Amino acid sequence: MTTILWVDDEIGHLQSHIRYLEKRGYKILTAGSGRSALDILRTSRVDLVLMDQMMVGMDGLETVHLIREHNHTLPIVMVTQSEEEELMDMAIGGQVDDYLTKPVNPSQILLVIKRLLTGERLRTQRAAREIADQTSRMFEAQAEGMDWHGWVDVFRSWVEKDVASEGELSSEMKSIQKARIDDLAIGFSKLVESNFPEWIAATGSNTPLMSHNFLQRVVAPKLESGGETVLLVMDCMRYDQWLTISPSLENWFFVDTSFMLSLLPSTTLYSRNAIFSGMLPRDLSRFYRHKWTEEYGVSGLNRHEPEFLKDALRRLGCGYSGDPEFVKVTTRREGEAVMHSLSKHLQSGFMAIVVNYIDHLTHGRSELDLIRDLAPDVRSFRRLAETWFRSSFLRKLFQTLAARGATVIVTSDHGSVFTARDTRISGGRNIHGSIRYRYGDSLVADPKAVVTVREPAEWGLPNETPSKMYLLARSDYFMMFNNVPRGELQKFRNTFQHGGISMQEMIVPSVVLTPKSRG
Repeated sequence: MTTILWVDDEIGHLQSHIRYLEKRGYKILTAGSGRSALDILRTSRVDLVLMDQMMVGMDGLETVHLIREHNHTLPIVMVTQSEEEELMDMAIGGQVDDYLTKPVNPSQILLVIKRLLTGERLRTQRAAREIADQTSRMFEAQAEGMDWHGWVDVFRSWVEKDVASEGELSSEMKSIQKARIDDLAIGFSKLVESNFPEWIAATGSNTPLMSHNFLQRVVAPKLESGGETVLLVMDCMRYDQWLTISPSLENWFFVDTSFMLSLLPSTTLYSRNAIFSGMLPRDLSRFYRHKWTEEYGVSGLNRHEPEFLKDALRRLGCGYSGDPEFVKVTTRREGEAVMHSLSKHLQSGFMAIVVNYIDHLTHGRSELDLIRDLAPDVRSFRRLAETWFRSSFLRKLFQTLAARGATVIVTSDHGSVFTARDTRISGGRNIHGSIRYRYGDSLVADPKAVVTVREPAEWGLPNETPSKMYLLARSDYFMMFNNVPRGELQKFRNTFQHGGISMQEMIVPSVVLTPKSRG
Protein backbone atom coordinates (compact mmCIF):
# COMPACT_ATOMS: atom_id res chain seq x y z
CA MET A 1 0.00 0.00 0.00
CA THR A 2 1.25 3.50 -0.88
CA THR A 3 1.90 5.61 2.23
CA ILE A 4 1.46 9.40 2.23
CA LEU A 5 2.73 11.64 5.04
CA TRP A 6 0.63 14.80 5.32
CA VAL A 7 2.29 17.57 7.36
CA ASP A 8 0.07 20.50 8.43
CA ASP A 9 -0.38 22.32 11.75
CA GLU A 10 -4.15 22.37 11.07
CA ILE A 11 -4.39 18.73 10.07
CA GLY A 12 -7.76 18.39 11.82
CA HIS A 13 -9.34 20.57 9.11
CA LEU A 14 -8.22 18.12 6.37
CA GLN A 15 -10.12 15.01 7.42
CA SER A 16 -12.41 15.00 4.38
CA HIS A 17 -9.36 15.12 2.10
CA ILE A 18 -7.71 12.30 4.05
CA ARG A 19 -10.81 10.10 3.84
CA TYR A 20 -10.99 10.76 0.09
CA LEU A 21 -7.45 9.43 -0.37
CA GLU A 22 -7.96 6.49 1.98
CA LYS A 23 -11.00 5.35 -0.03
CA ARG A 24 -8.68 5.18 -3.06
CA GLY A 25 -6.28 2.82 -1.35
CA TYR A 26 -3.70 5.17 0.17
CA LYS A 27 -2.45 4.93 3.75
CA ILE A 28 -2.27 8.42 5.28
CA LEU A 29 0.09 9.32 8.14
CA THR A 30 -0.33 12.77 9.67
CA ALA A 31 2.01 15.18 11.44
CA GLY A 32 1.09 18.52 13.05
CA SER A 33 4.59 19.98 12.86
CA GLY A 34 7.90 19.68 11.06
CA ARG A 35 9.50 17.98 14.07
CA SER A 36 6.77 15.33 14.17
CA ALA A 37 7.24 14.73 10.46
CA LEU A 38 10.98 14.11 10.93
CA ASP A 39 10.25 11.66 13.76
CA ILE A 40 7.81 9.71 11.57
CA LEU A 41 10.31 9.55 8.69
CA ARG A 42 12.91 8.01 11.00
CA THR A 43 10.64 5.08 11.86
CA SER A 44 8.20 4.61 8.96
CA ARG A 45 8.43 3.94 5.23
CA VAL A 46 6.82 6.83 3.37
CA ASP A 47 6.27 7.10 -0.40
CA LEU A 48 5.36 10.82 -0.65
CA VAL A 49 5.11 13.88 1.62
CA LEU A 50 2.47 16.63 1.42
CA MET A 51 4.06 19.60 3.19
CA ASP A 52 2.27 22.74 4.42
CA GLN A 53 4.47 25.82 4.09
CA MET A 54 3.04 28.15 6.79
CA MET A 55 3.36 26.27 10.08
CA VAL A 56 4.00 27.48 13.61
CA GLY A 57 7.60 26.90 14.64
CA MET A 58 9.53 25.09 11.90
CA ASP A 59 8.01 26.07 8.56
CA GLY A 60 7.70 23.92 5.47
CA LEU A 61 10.86 25.08 3.69
CA GLU A 62 13.03 24.42 6.73
CA THR A 63 11.42 21.00 7.21
CA VAL A 64 12.08 20.09 3.57
CA HIS A 65 15.72 21.08 3.97
CA LEU A 66 16.11 18.72 6.95
CA ILE A 67 14.23 15.90 5.18
CA ARG A 68 16.57 16.15 2.20
CA GLU A 69 19.61 15.52 4.40
CA HIS A 70 18.61 11.85 4.58
CA ASN A 71 15.91 11.41 1.89
CA HIS A 72 17.21 12.64 -1.45
CA THR A 73 14.64 11.00 -3.74
CA LEU A 74 11.48 11.09 -1.59
CA PRO A 75 8.78 13.05 -3.52
CA ILE A 76 7.66 16.18 -1.65
CA VAL A 77 4.72 18.42 -2.59
CA MET A 78 4.53 21.90 -1.05
CA VAL A 79 1.03 23.13 -0.13
CA THR A 80 0.66 26.82 0.79
CA GLN A 81 -1.72 29.78 0.80
CA SER A 82 0.90 32.11 -0.70
CA GLU A 83 1.06 32.77 -4.43
CA GLU A 84 4.21 34.89 -4.29
CA GLU A 85 6.68 34.00 -7.05
CA GLU A 86 9.58 34.37 -4.62
CA LEU A 87 8.13 31.64 -2.42
CA MET A 88 7.60 29.41 -5.44
CA ASP A 89 11.25 29.87 -6.41
CA MET A 90 12.33 29.14 -2.86
CA ALA A 91 10.20 26.00 -2.81
CA ILE A 92 11.60 24.67 -6.07
CA GLY A 93 15.11 25.61 -4.93
CA GLY A 94 14.39 23.70 -1.73
CA GLN A 95 14.04 20.55 -3.77
CA VAL A 96 10.31 20.01 -3.74
CA ASP A 97 8.79 18.04 -6.60
CA ASP A 98 5.56 19.97 -7.04
CA TYR A 99 3.71 23.01 -5.69
CA LEU A 100 0.01 23.45 -4.88
CA THR A 101 -1.72 26.65 -3.75
CA LYS A 102 -4.54 26.55 -1.19
CA PRO A 103 -7.38 26.00 -1.28
CA VAL A 104 -6.84 22.64 -2.94
CA ASN A 105 -9.52 20.08 -3.70
CA PRO A 106 -9.03 16.33 -3.25
CA SER A 107 -8.86 15.61 -6.98
CA GLN A 108 -5.93 18.04 -7.38
CA ILE A 109 -4.03 16.21 -4.67
CA LEU A 110 -4.85 12.81 -6.15
CA LEU A 111 -3.60 13.96 -9.56
CA VAL A 112 -0.23 15.11 -8.27
CA ILE A 113 0.18 11.89 -6.24
CA LYS A 114 -0.53 9.75 -9.30
CA ARG A 115 1.82 11.80 -11.45
CA LEU A 116 4.72 11.55 -9.02
CA LEU A 117 4.25 7.96 -7.90
CA THR A 118 2.69 6.08 -10.77
CA GLY A 119 2.97 8.36 -13.80
CA GLU A 120 5.89 6.57 -15.40
CA ARG A 121 4.37 3.18 -14.66
CA LEU A 122 1.02 4.17 -16.16
CA ARG A 123 2.72 5.57 -19.26
CA THR A 124 4.73 2.38 -19.65
CA GLN A 125 1.62 0.23 -19.32
CA ARG A 126 -0.19 2.37 -21.87
CA ALA A 127 2.77 2.15 -24.26
CA ALA A 128 2.86 -1.62 -23.78
CA ARG A 129 -0.83 -1.86 -24.68
CA GLU A 130 -0.25 0.29 -27.75
CA ILE A 131 2.64 -1.89 -28.88
CA ALA A 132 0.63 -5.05 -28.16
CA ASP A 133 -2.22 -3.71 -30.32
CA GLN A 134 0.25 -2.71 -33.02
CA THR A 135 1.83 -6.16 -32.89
CA SER A 136 -1.58 -7.79 -33.31
CA ARG A 137 -2.28 -5.59 -36.32
CA MET A 138 1.10 -6.54 -37.75
CA PHE A 139 0.33 -10.24 -37.54
CA GLU A 140 -2.92 -9.57 -39.38
CA ALA A 141 -1.08 -7.44 -41.96
CA GLN A 142 1.58 -10.10 -42.53
CA ALA A 143 -1.07 -12.33 -44.01
CA GLU A 144 -1.74 -9.55 -46.51
CA GLY A 145 1.95 -9.02 -47.30
CA MET A 146 3.00 -6.03 -45.18
CA ASP A 147 5.99 -4.24 -46.75
CA TRP A 148 9.23 -3.03 -45.23
CA HIS A 149 7.73 0.40 -44.42
CA GLY A 150 5.37 -1.24 -41.92
CA TRP A 151 8.20 -3.09 -40.22
CA VAL A 152 10.25 0.08 -39.90
CA ASP A 153 7.26 1.92 -38.43
CA VAL A 154 6.65 -0.67 -35.72
CA PHE A 155 10.38 -0.87 -34.93
CA ARG A 156 10.59 2.90 -34.60
CA SER A 157 7.50 3.04 -32.39
CA TRP A 158 8.76 0.22 -30.17
CA VAL A 159 12.24 1.70 -29.68
CA GLU A 160 11.07 5.25 -29.08
CA LYS A 161 8.55 4.13 -26.46
CA ASP A 162 11.14 1.88 -24.79
CA VAL A 163 13.72 4.67 -24.59
CA ALA A 164 11.09 7.07 -23.24
CA SER A 165 10.25 4.53 -20.51
CA GLU A 166 13.97 3.99 -19.78
CA GLY A 167 13.76 0.36 -20.77
CA GLU A 168 10.69 -0.52 -18.73
CA LEU A 169 8.62 -1.12 -21.85
CA SER A 170 10.67 -4.15 -22.89
CA SER A 171 10.17 -5.74 -19.48
CA GLU A 172 6.45 -4.97 -19.55
CA MET A 173 6.03 -6.44 -23.04
CA LYS A 174 7.93 -9.61 -22.19
CA SER A 175 5.61 -10.24 -19.28
CA ILE A 176 2.57 -9.72 -21.54
CA GLN A 177 3.41 -11.62 -24.69
CA LYS A 178 6.99 -12.88 -24.99
CA ALA A 179 6.05 -15.62 -27.44
CA ARG A 180 4.42 -13.13 -29.79
CA ILE A 181 7.46 -10.84 -29.67
CA ASP A 182 9.69 -13.78 -30.57
CA ASP A 183 7.37 -14.59 -33.47
CA LEU A 184 7.57 -10.97 -34.59
CA ALA A 185 11.36 -11.09 -34.68
CA ILE A 186 11.28 -14.28 -36.73
CA GLY A 187 8.68 -12.66 -38.97
CA PHE A 188 11.10 -9.85 -39.82
CA SER A 189 13.77 -12.37 -40.80
CA LYS A 190 11.24 -14.06 -43.10
CA LEU A 191 10.47 -10.71 -44.72
CA VAL A 192 14.17 -10.19 -45.39
CA GLU A 193 14.60 -13.77 -46.59
CA SER A 194 11.81 -13.33 -49.14
CA ASN A 195 12.66 -9.83 -50.37
CA PHE A 196 16.36 -9.07 -49.94
CA PRO A 197 17.48 -10.10 -53.47
CA GLU A 198 14.69 -7.98 -54.95
CA TRP A 199 15.54 -5.00 -52.74
CA ILE A 200 19.19 -4.84 -53.79
CA ALA A 201 18.32 -5.29 -57.47
CA ALA A 202 15.60 -2.61 -57.57
CA THR A 203 16.14 1.06 -58.29
CA GLY A 204 12.65 2.47 -57.69
CA SER A 205 11.89 5.17 -55.12
CA ASN A 206 9.80 2.73 -53.07
CA THR A 207 12.74 0.40 -52.44
CA PRO A 208 14.52 0.64 -49.09
CA LEU A 209 17.38 3.04 -48.55
CA MET A 210 20.29 0.61 -48.13
CA SER A 211 24.03 0.74 -47.51
CA HIS A 212 25.04 0.56 -51.17
CA ASN A 213 22.69 3.35 -52.35
CA PHE A 214 23.13 5.67 -49.36
CA LEU A 215 25.68 7.91 -51.10
CA GLN A 216 23.47 8.30 -54.15
CA ARG A 217 20.17 8.89 -52.37
CA VAL A 218 21.25 10.90 -49.30
CA VAL A 219 24.79 12.30 -49.57
CA ALA A 220 24.98 13.31 -53.25
CA PRO A 221 21.90 15.61 -53.15
CA LYS A 222 23.39 17.51 -50.20
CA LEU A 223 26.69 17.97 -52.03
CA GLU A 224 24.87 19.33 -55.06
CA SER A 225 23.12 21.94 -52.92
CA GLY A 226 26.46 23.44 -51.82
CA GLY A 227 27.69 24.46 -48.39
CA GLU A 228 29.80 22.47 -45.98
CA THR A 229 28.67 18.87 -45.55
CA VAL A 230 29.92 16.24 -43.11
CA LEU A 231 29.12 12.53 -43.36
CA LEU A 232 29.41 10.93 -39.92
CA VAL A 233 29.24 7.14 -39.69
CA MET A 234 28.86 5.80 -36.15
CA ASP A 235 30.09 2.23 -36.42
CA CYS A 236 27.68 -0.29 -34.80
CA MET A 237 25.24 2.33 -33.47
CA ARG A 238 21.71 1.11 -32.75
CA TYR A 239 18.67 3.36 -33.10
CA ASP A 240 18.01 3.35 -29.35
CA GLN A 241 21.56 4.60 -28.74
CA TRP A 242 21.02 7.40 -31.24
CA LEU A 243 17.84 8.41 -29.38
CA THR A 244 19.86 8.97 -26.20
CA ILE A 245 22.25 11.22 -28.13
CA SER A 246 19.97 13.22 -30.40
CA PRO A 247 18.00 15.31 -27.83
CA SER A 248 21.14 17.25 -26.93
CA LEU A 249 21.55 18.23 -30.60
CA GLU A 250 18.12 19.80 -30.99
CA ASN A 251 19.33 23.14 -29.63
CA TRP A 252 21.72 23.44 -32.58
CA PHE A 253 20.09 21.50 -35.42
CA PHE A 254 16.80 20.68 -37.07
CA VAL A 255 16.78 16.87 -36.89
CA ASP A 256 15.27 14.95 -39.82
CA THR A 257 15.26 11.20 -39.09
CA SER A 258 14.61 8.38 -41.52
CA PHE A 259 15.99 4.84 -41.74
CA MET A 260 18.38 2.71 -43.76
CA LEU A 261 18.58 -1.07 -44.04
CA SER A 262 22.02 -2.54 -43.56
CA LEU A 263 23.35 -4.97 -46.12
CA LEU A 264 24.00 -8.56 -45.10
CA PRO A 265 25.96 -9.82 -43.34
CA SER A 266 25.36 -6.82 -41.07
CA THR A 267 29.03 -6.23 -40.28
CA THR A 268 31.54 -3.48 -40.99
CA LEU A 269 33.35 -5.44 -43.72
CA TYR A 270 30.21 -5.63 -45.84
CA SER A 271 27.89 -2.80 -44.86
CA ARG A 272 30.36 0.01 -44.10
CA ASN A 273 32.47 -0.68 -47.16
CA ALA A 274 29.24 -0.61 -49.16
CA ILE A 275 28.33 2.82 -47.77
CA PHE A 276 31.60 4.41 -48.88
CA SER A 277 31.93 2.57 -52.19
CA GLY A 278 28.30 2.71 -53.30
CA MET A 279 28.69 -0.94 -54.26
CA LEU A 280 27.44 -4.33 -53.15
CA PRO A 281 30.10 -6.64 -51.68
CA ARG A 282 29.77 -8.81 -54.78
CA ASP A 283 30.87 -5.90 -56.97
CA LEU A 284 33.50 -4.70 -54.52
CA SER A 285 35.20 -8.07 -54.73
CA ARG A 286 35.27 -7.80 -58.53
CA PHE A 287 36.27 -4.16 -59.06
CA TYR A 288 38.71 -3.98 -56.13
CA ARG A 289 40.03 -7.50 -56.31
CA HIS A 290 43.28 -6.68 -54.50
CA LYS A 291 41.84 -4.16 -52.05
CA TRP A 292 38.73 -5.85 -50.69
CA THR A 293 38.83 -9.31 -49.19
CA GLU A 294 36.58 -11.46 -47.03
CA GLU A 295 39.41 -12.67 -44.84
CA TYR A 296 37.60 -12.62 -41.51
CA GLY A 297 39.69 -11.50 -38.56
CA VAL A 298 42.44 -9.86 -40.64
CA SER A 299 43.26 -6.30 -39.53
CA GLY A 300 42.99 -3.37 -41.92
CA LEU A 301 40.13 -4.72 -43.99
CA ASN A 302 38.60 -1.22 -44.16
CA ARG A 303 41.76 0.71 -44.96
CA HIS A 304 40.75 1.42 -48.57
CA GLU A 305 37.52 3.22 -47.71
CA PRO A 306 38.95 6.69 -48.58
CA GLU A 307 39.70 5.45 -52.10
CA PHE A 308 36.29 3.78 -52.37
CA LEU A 309 34.59 7.05 -51.40
CA LYS A 310 36.62 9.14 -53.84
CA ASP A 311 35.80 6.80 -56.74
CA ALA A 312 32.11 6.62 -55.78
CA LEU A 313 31.64 10.39 -55.72
CA ARG A 314 33.24 10.70 -59.14
CA ARG A 315 30.96 7.99 -60.54
CA LEU A 316 27.90 9.74 -59.15
CA GLY A 317 28.86 13.01 -60.83
CA CYS A 318 27.24 15.06 -58.08
CA GLY A 319 29.26 18.20 -58.75
CA TYR A 320 31.90 17.41 -56.18
CA SER A 321 35.32 17.30 -57.85
CA GLY A 322 37.73 17.40 -54.93
CA ASP A 323 39.33 14.63 -52.94
CA PRO A 324 37.09 14.00 -49.92
CA GLU A 325 38.66 14.24 -46.51
CA PHE A 326 38.33 10.94 -44.66
CA VAL A 327 39.05 10.54 -40.94
CA LYS A 328 38.67 7.57 -38.60
CA VAL A 329 38.36 8.28 -34.89
CA THR A 330 38.94 5.58 -32.30
CA THR A 331 40.40 7.51 -29.35
CA ARG A 332 39.67 10.81 -27.64
CA ARG A 333 43.03 12.15 -28.79
CA GLU A 334 42.17 11.43 -32.41
CA GLY A 335 38.83 13.16 -31.96
CA GLU A 336 40.43 16.26 -30.49
CA ALA A 337 42.90 16.33 -33.39
CA VAL A 338 39.93 16.46 -35.79
CA MET A 339 38.49 19.37 -33.83
CA HIS A 340 41.74 21.33 -33.96
CA SER A 341 42.11 20.91 -37.73
CA LEU A 342 38.45 21.09 -38.72
CA SER A 343 38.83 24.09 -41.03
CA LYS A 344 41.60 22.32 -42.92
CA HIS A 345 39.50 19.16 -43.26
CA LEU A 346 36.59 21.16 -44.65
CA GLN A 347 38.53 23.20 -47.20
CA SER A 348 36.90 21.26 -50.04
CA GLY A 349 33.46 21.57 -48.42
CA PHE A 350 33.03 17.88 -47.58
CA MET A 351 34.51 15.36 -45.19
CA ALA A 352 33.64 11.89 -43.92
CA ILE A 353 34.24 10.78 -40.34
CA VAL A 354 34.03 7.24 -38.96
CA VAL A 355 33.65 6.99 -35.19
CA ASN A 356 34.51 3.53 -33.88
CA TYR A 357 33.81 3.94 -30.16
CA ILE A 358 30.44 2.16 -29.96
CA ASP A 359 31.77 -0.69 -32.10
CA HIS A 360 34.72 -1.15 -29.73
CA LEU A 361 32.40 -0.90 -26.75
CA THR A 362 30.16 -3.59 -28.25
CA HIS A 363 33.01 -6.01 -28.87
CA GLY A 364 34.66 -5.13 -25.57
CA ARG A 365 31.47 -6.00 -23.72
CA SER A 366 31.61 -9.51 -25.18
CA GLU A 367 35.22 -9.96 -24.17
CA LEU A 368 35.66 -8.05 -20.90
CA ASP A 369 33.84 -9.04 -17.73
CA LEU A 370 34.11 -5.49 -16.38
CA ILE A 371 32.09 -3.98 -19.25
CA ARG A 372 29.56 -6.82 -19.05
CA ASP A 373 29.10 -6.07 -15.35
CA LEU A 374 28.66 -2.35 -16.08
CA ALA A 375 26.19 -3.03 -18.91
CA PRO A 376 24.44 -6.38 -18.26
CA ASP A 377 21.43 -5.62 -20.48
CA VAL A 378 20.12 -3.42 -23.29
CA ARG A 379 19.05 -0.55 -21.04
CA SER A 380 22.38 -0.24 -19.20
CA PHE A 381 24.37 -0.62 -22.42
CA ARG A 382 22.31 2.23 -23.87
CA ARG A 383 23.15 4.38 -20.86
CA LEU A 384 26.84 3.56 -21.19
CA ALA A 385 26.83 4.91 -24.75
CA GLU A 386 24.96 8.01 -23.59
CA THR A 387 27.48 8.65 -20.81
CA TRP A 388 30.34 8.39 -23.29
CA PHE A 389 28.72 10.88 -25.67
CA ARG A 390 28.13 13.52 -23.00
CA SER A 391 31.85 13.84 -22.29
CA SER A 392 33.18 12.94 -25.73
CA PHE A 393 34.76 15.10 -28.43
CA LEU A 394 31.74 14.30 -30.60
CA ARG A 395 29.35 16.54 -28.71
CA LYS A 396 31.73 19.48 -29.11
CA LEU A 397 32.16 18.60 -32.78
CA PHE A 398 28.41 18.76 -33.39
CA GLN A 399 28.23 22.15 -31.70
CA THR A 400 31.16 23.50 -33.73
CA LEU A 401 29.72 22.23 -37.01
CA ALA A 402 26.38 23.86 -36.24
CA ALA A 403 28.15 27.17 -35.56
CA ARG A 404 29.88 26.86 -38.95
CA GLY A 405 26.55 26.29 -40.65
CA ALA A 406 27.54 22.81 -41.83
CA THR A 407 24.99 20.14 -42.70
CA VAL A 408 25.72 16.86 -40.91
CA ILE A 409 24.54 13.49 -42.21
CA VAL A 410 24.61 10.81 -39.51
CA THR A 411 24.15 7.09 -39.98
CA SER A 412 25.42 3.72 -38.83
CA ASP A 413 26.71 0.81 -40.87
CA HIS A 414 24.76 -1.66 -38.70
CA GLY A 415 23.46 -2.14 -35.17
CA SER A 416 23.68 -5.13 -32.83
CA VAL A 417 21.32 -7.59 -31.20
CA PHE A 418 21.33 -9.04 -27.67
CA THR A 419 21.86 -12.75 -28.26
CA ALA A 420 19.92 -15.24 -26.14
CA ARG A 421 19.53 -18.55 -28.00
CA ASP A 422 22.14 -20.82 -29.54
CA THR A 423 21.68 -23.06 -32.54
CA ARG A 424 24.08 -25.73 -33.80
CA ILE A 425 25.60 -25.82 -37.26
CA SER A 426 27.91 -28.21 -39.09
CA GLY A 427 29.78 -28.31 -42.39
CA GLY A 428 33.11 -28.67 -44.14
CA ARG A 429 36.49 -27.31 -43.12
CA ASN A 430 36.50 -24.14 -45.20
CA ILE A 431 34.18 -22.15 -42.90
CA HIS A 432 34.64 -18.50 -41.92
CA GLY A 433 32.67 -15.73 -40.23
CA SER A 434 31.36 -15.08 -36.73
CA ILE A 435 28.59 -16.41 -34.50
CA ARG A 436 25.90 -14.39 -36.34
CA TYR A 437 27.00 -15.30 -39.87
CA ARG A 438 29.08 -18.01 -41.52
CA TYR A 439 30.21 -18.72 -45.06
CA GLY A 440 31.87 -21.71 -46.65
CA ASP A 441 30.97 -25.04 -48.24
CA SER A 442 28.42 -27.69 -47.24
CA LEU A 443 26.98 -25.76 -44.30
CA VAL A 444 24.02 -27.29 -42.45
CA ALA A 445 21.77 -25.44 -39.98
CA ASP A 446 18.26 -25.38 -38.52
CA PRO A 447 16.07 -23.28 -40.90
CA LYS A 448 13.99 -22.07 -37.94
CA ALA A 449 17.04 -20.29 -36.52
CA VAL A 450 19.14 -19.57 -39.62
CA VAL A 451 18.61 -18.29 -43.17
CA THR A 452 20.64 -20.28 -45.70
CA VAL A 453 21.85 -18.34 -48.76
CA ARG A 454 22.69 -20.81 -51.52
CA GLU A 455 22.98 -18.20 -54.31
CA PRO A 456 25.29 -15.52 -52.86
CA ALA A 457 25.32 -13.37 -56.02
CA GLU A 458 21.55 -12.84 -55.74
CA TRP A 459 22.15 -11.43 -52.25
CA GLY A 460 24.94 -9.14 -53.50
CA LEU A 461 27.64 -11.38 -52.00
CA PRO A 462 30.84 -12.77 -53.53
CA ASN A 463 30.44 -16.13 -55.24
CA GLU A 464 33.97 -17.01 -56.34
CA THR A 465 33.30 -20.74 -55.93
CA PRO A 466 30.20 -22.67 -57.12
CA SER A 467 29.66 -24.36 -53.77
CA LYS A 468 29.96 -21.24 -51.57
CA MET A 469 27.02 -20.49 -49.27
CA TYR A 470 26.19 -18.22 -46.33
CA LEU A 471 24.33 -18.73 -43.05
CA LEU A 472 22.63 -15.72 -41.43
CA ALA A 473 21.24 -16.03 -37.90
CA ARG A 474 17.64 -15.00 -37.35
CA SER A 475 16.29 -12.95 -34.43
CA ASP A 476 18.51 -13.38 -31.33
CA TYR A 477 20.12 -16.74 -32.26
CA PHE A 478 23.86 -17.30 -32.43
CA MET A 479 25.54 -20.18 -34.25
CA MET A 480 27.91 -22.63 -32.63
CA PHE A 481 29.47 -25.86 -33.85
CA ASN A 482 28.38 -29.16 -32.33
CA ASN A 483 31.66 -29.82 -30.55
CA VAL A 484 31.97 -26.42 -28.84
CA PRO A 485 32.55 -26.72 -25.04
CA ARG A 486 29.80 -25.47 -22.74
CA GLY A 487 32.05 -22.72 -21.36
CA GLU A 488 32.51 -21.27 -24.83
CA LEU A 489 28.75 -21.31 -25.32
CA GLN A 490 28.17 -19.31 -22.14
CA LYS A 491 30.75 -16.77 -23.26
CA PHE A 492 28.54 -15.62 -26.12
CA ARG A 493 25.08 -15.89 -24.58
CA ASN A 494 23.62 -12.51 -23.54
CA THR A 495 26.15 -10.52 -25.53
CA PHE A 496 25.71 -7.89 -28.24
CA GLN A 497 26.54 -9.32 -31.66
CA HIS A 498 25.97 -8.42 -35.30
CA GLY A 499 26.12 -10.00 -38.72
CA GLY A 500 22.68 -11.60 -38.81
CA ILE A 501 19.07 -10.66 -39.53
CA SER A 502 17.24 -8.67 -36.87
CA MET A 503 15.57 -5.28 -36.73
CA GLN A 504 18.14 -4.08 -34.20
CA GLU A 505 21.03 -4.92 -36.56
CA MET A 506 19.53 -3.98 -39.90
CA ILE A 507 17.29 -0.95 -39.28
CA VAL A 508 19.66 1.95 -38.59
CA PRO A 509 19.03 5.71 -38.45
CA SER A 510 19.69 7.96 -41.43
CA VAL A 511 19.66 11.50 -40.05
CA VAL A 512 20.15 14.88 -41.67
CA LEU A 513 21.08 17.65 -39.24
CA THR A 514 20.46 21.15 -40.59
CA PRO A 515 21.95 23.95 -38.45
CA LYS A 516 19.51 26.38 -36.86
CA SER A 517 20.00 30.03 -37.72
CA ARG A 518 21.31 32.20 -34.89
CA GLY A 519 20.35 35.40 -36.63
